[in-house]
Amino acid sequence: MDSIVIGTAGHIDHGKTSLVKALTGFDADTLAEEKRRGITINLGFAYCSLPCGRTAGFVDVPGHERFVKNMLAGASGIDIAMVVIAASEGIMPQTREHIHILQYLGIEQAIVVLTKISMVDDDFRELVVEDTKEYLATTALAHAPVVQVDSITGQGIPELLALLNDMAAGVRREAVSMPARLPVDRVFSIKGFGTVVTGTLNEGSISLNDELAIYPEGLPVKVRGIQIHEQAVTTARAGQRTALNLSGVSVEEVHRGCVVAKPGSVQATSVLDVYLSVAADASQPLKRLEQLKLYLGAAEVVTKVVLMGCKEIYPGEECYAKLLTESPVIARKADRFVLRSLSPVQTIGGGRVVDPAAKRSGYTDEQALHIMQIKDQGAPQQVLEVFARENLFGDKEAIASAANIEAAEKYFEILLEEGRILLFENRVAHIEALKALLEKTLHILEPYHTQYPLRTGMAKAELQARLEMTSRPREFEWLLGWMKETEAIGQSGLMLYKAGFTPVFSKKLGAIRDEMLAAVRQAGYSPLTVNELAGSDKDRQAVLEALLQSDFLAVDGQVIILKELYVQAKETAVRLNRTEGAIRLADFRDSLGTSRKYALLLLEKMDRDKFTVRQGEERVLI
Repeated sequence: MDSIVIGTAGHIDHGKTSLVKALTGFDADTLAEEKRRGITINLGFAYCSLPCGRTAGFVDVPGHERFVKNMLAGASGIDIAMVVIAASEGIMPQTREHIHILQYLGIEQAIVVLTKISMVDDDFRELVVEDTKEYLATTALAHAPVVQVDSITGQGIPELLALLNDMAAGVRREAVSMPARLPVDRVFSIKGFGTVVTGTLNEGSISLNDELAIYPEGLPVKVRGIQIHEQAVTTARAGQRTALNLSGVSVEEVHRGCVVAKPGSVQATSVLDVYLSVAADASQPLKRLEQLKLYLGAAEVVTKVVLMGCKEIYPGEECYAKLLTESPVIARKADRFVLRSLSPVQTIGGGRVVDPAAKRSGYTDEQALHIMQIKDQGAPQQVLEVFARENLFGDKEAIASAANIEAAEKYFEILLEEGRILLFENRVAHIEALKALLEKTLHILEPYHTQYPLRTGMAKAELQARLEMTSRPREFEWLLGWMKETEAIGQSGLMLYKAGFTPVFSKKLGAIRDEMLAAVRQAGYSPLTVNELAGSDKDRQAVLEALLQSDFLAVDGQVIILKELYVQAKETAVRLNRTEGAIRLADFRDSLGTSRKYALLLLEKMDRDKFTVRQGEERVLI
């Protein structure tokens, strides 16, 4: 990696943009409105080369309270933060909020930059430094160095650059090998080029002509051009501020908060399992089911907070929770987020993602809390197993990605050897999840057998629908094979039944069955119809339905013969085809001793069964 991202933070008018200009020579205020008002409204960008050989990309974020959401969008992907405090004013409300945000976003490397030092005398400046260090002592920036500068005269700028260079040399990223993911913080159009998006490439790499997708919609796009620090390149890597020229999508279809990623590598979700904390200086406790604003990557969305194991948490406290978002978001495990209240608007907490595609329910609070703890703090094998159990037939790579487990293959092998999982192609089936589906299947079949004691079992298609697997036919067939191997269920044709079940005829229904069998056997190839056998009598209808699953065959849906007679009729067709070279209706009729009508019905049934095929007025075997 040859590029890092440095972000500014701090109160309005404390000199963030001037500081960036002093460091880079670039003016990050690019909009006319920003020039006119003298404050940063949107995100500003600049860059410079460092002696260590890396390029530093600077993200100048707004300091005004109204523009905090822009600050949050820019803070995603920052390696080093510069917390800017004017010597003339000291720590202000927005400074405190930005420090909280940096803490929640997990930005550990930071420098406190005291600006405008020429505007105050030495005594006042030292007092501000002392007050600043005292405040920082209770925050995540307790050990951050404090550098004093004046952006206009250049005093302290060389020392600040030297410190940034030392910190930049130590930045390490291990996310280059992961699938590409870029949270979009700006979208615009350039005449002759089309849609351009910018953001910090969090993970992976992106090259020219890569086929990617815009999430949460999953819109397919192609990379037409890449720029890093205003220079055209062929590849961008994790950690770099990146501009992408995309084809296949309009400016109107992309917005801040979208994510550019490798197709299939992320999943849009409205449920996140998280570990969160409430700011120590929050004005009130965070209550269960409270609505807040969630800032995740560059996205901003309203969310409902479901606290786990408690009804409220007080300032300075932490807990596990579920976030139920009003619109889909994109996340990976360990991503950081910030929470702000709706009214009055203030930052009240933040935390990290434990499961980026969690389930909305299915557990008691106690069970859910235990599972979250494993996902968050468990050993790699434990974490992988929990994610596999909750994602039955999930793709191995997708499960490993969701669990954020490196070298996951060796843990899959261990789980496979221990019998904890089974594999279907490249998909993972956890044994406990399979057992739960088997139990659900038995709970479906048991009352079905009670309600329909004469039926051989439930139609396979109906069970597939009841298990909500209609859209997953291959997985369902594999599941059926596994359940039959356990000898818990059986199959007869297209009917499935609980092991040990057989149709039960009462004395009354048994008499009806015997009567029907005798009548159909006696009718032979001059068969009876459904109406003749059962009419509107419900008992007779039930018996006929049961016999159609065992002894009877409905030739055209209405005409009933014994299945054994249909087999004999097919044998007759085989003999005629061999001796006569073809099957003629008259010969077939005479051989069976039936009428032309019924002989034709049987031949048409054989055509539908792909046993014979018609050629003019004759038929031959297929």
